[in-house]
Amino acid sequence: MLRAVLDANVLVSATIIHGKQFEILKLAKLGKIKLITSPSIAEEFKEVISRDKFGFTESQVSAAVGQLLDIAEVVIPQQKLLVIEEDPDDNIVLECALESKADFIISGDTHLLALKSFKNSKIVNAAEFFEKFYVE
Repeated sequence: MLRAVLDANVLVSATIIHGKQFEILKLAKLGKIKLITSPSIAEEFKEVISRDKFGFTESQVSAAVGQLLDIAEVVIPQQKLLVIEEDPDDNIVLECALESKADFIISGDTHLLALKSFKNSKIVNAAEFFEKFYVE
């Protein structure tokens, strides 16, 4: 089964619109791919989705984070990385992928996408994941 780490912005997009990002969460919920996250990614997701501009209530935010944790395997990275110096917060995604031996990092972040891969993880956006890699 394919193992994928989603960055916080992909998780936010999956929560607010029903596009490719949402389809990835559906695949995880159906057991067709393994979604992997870490406490740091879940915390960043919670922080971003809580912003006033999204208009979610506290209970909706808690429900969204709870749903993520229900369908994802949570890993606790043992290594701190500093691969992306321009935006050190992006390194939590790489740490999670390294710890979990993920096949994919799915992101919309330019710093992560510029790497194209990290160790054994391909770094792609949601559309590219479906176009090139996911076959049912």
